[in-house]
Amino acid sequence: MLTMLRRLGAESAPEPGPESGPESGPESGSAVVEFVLVMVIALVFTLAVVQLALFLFERNVLIGSLAEGARVGASAGRTAGDGQARAAELLRQSVGGLVANSVTVTGESSGGLVVLRAAGTLPSFLPFVPGMPVRFTASMHKEELL
Repeated sequence: MLTMLRRLGAESAPEPGPESGPESGPESGSAVVEFVLVMVIALVFTLAVVQLALFLFERNVLIGSLAEGARVGASAGRTAGDGQARAAELLRQSVGGLVANSVTVTGESSGGLVVLRAAGTLPSFLPFVPGMPVRFTASMHKEELL
């Protein structure tokens, strides 16, 4: 085949050696660098999305626990302290002790209304991301007064 090309006047292409080929030149190894850079960005983005989802989950559990605690405290024959205890118990069962210990739940009853308040900071699982400060209130009318 090579002799046929020479007869037609075509020059033979140099045989690939160790210095030539697709892996040589100024862009040699750039695929590895690009992969590393893209993976770092993808990893940071993924961790940020997971942290946001965790914050939203913990926030929703806290709101639900406060609402349930207010409902329990407003039931006939119950007090705001019962509601506070129920909200704290639900919070601990749902998201664990780390979150439950970082949020303080208080309850009071005044004017036929049971009010539960939660304040604190939801912890982050990433060391370089600060916790999310939260402050929520749930209220319910006392059942006996309705």
